[in-house]
Amino acid sequence: MLIRPGKTQARRSRIGVVITGVLLLSGCALLGFKPSPTTTYTDESGNEVTVEWVNYPANAGVDGEALIGYPDQAEIEPAARELVEQLRAAITESSGFELDSSEPEQDWFDSDHWFPQQGNGYGGDSMLVTVNCCEMASDGVPTPHKWQSVLDAASQVAENAGLGRFVVEEIPDYCDAEGKQCWLWAARATNGVQWVSLTIQDHSLDPTGDAVREAEKYGWPIASVGFEYGATVVVAGGKDDFARAMVPFVGLRMPAATSSN
Repeated sequence: MLIRPGKTQARRSRIGVVITGVLLLSGCALLGFKPSPTTTYTDESGNEVTVEWVNYPANAGVDGEALIGYPDQAEIEPAARELVEQLRAAITESSGFELDSSEPEQDWFDSDHWFPQQGNGYGGDSMLVTVNCCEMASDGVPTPHKWQSVLDAASQVAENAGLGRFVVEEIPDYCDAEGKQCWLWAARATNGVQWVSLTIQDHSLDPTGDAVREAEKYGWPIASVGFEYGATVVVAGGKDDFARAMVPFVGLRMPAATSSN
């Protein structure tokens, strides 16, 4: 069974108006820097509490609450491998084409594939790491009228794993509701922590010929079905520290990033 996110800590009640703001000091403004934002609220006892987002242990735009109790870097591999294998089997069966890994499968979760976050987006440190791996592709593709069945088969696997169905995010402009042939579908399934990017493409169907020329230039396959896996989770061994660091931020609205780090 795939590991699913655990229940996060209960959201604490907030009394009064939550005020999130960034105070720009004149010197910082001149230099183009913004200090960390703060959020001030009144707790259940009537005390005013101010939270400094520089201490946020995740990253701006990442729901840290979803990561409380979630498998960390050292724990996620078995579930991720199961998801990848189930997707490979479903796509192979629905498309009629075998998918092969672009590298040795035992290397998928090696340290070279993990990237620590450079910062939390508020000038502080992040406890998160991101993995990009498990790139799979076929050497052929079914006819376009079968593409939806391939997408549906993959969506069922992703949905069962808690990622939701694949959503097509990219279709060439010339495709329309009248059913013109498309040469590319790019879809994504995600639960905000793990994601899978799926591509179904046949460059030879591009009426402009640009897709084939580009594929030949870079040595890409003319036609293929493929996907790759990724996740952003807490660094190995850091789950308890992360959960403690998240306590002040549970239930708060996340401000926009104020720093590239």
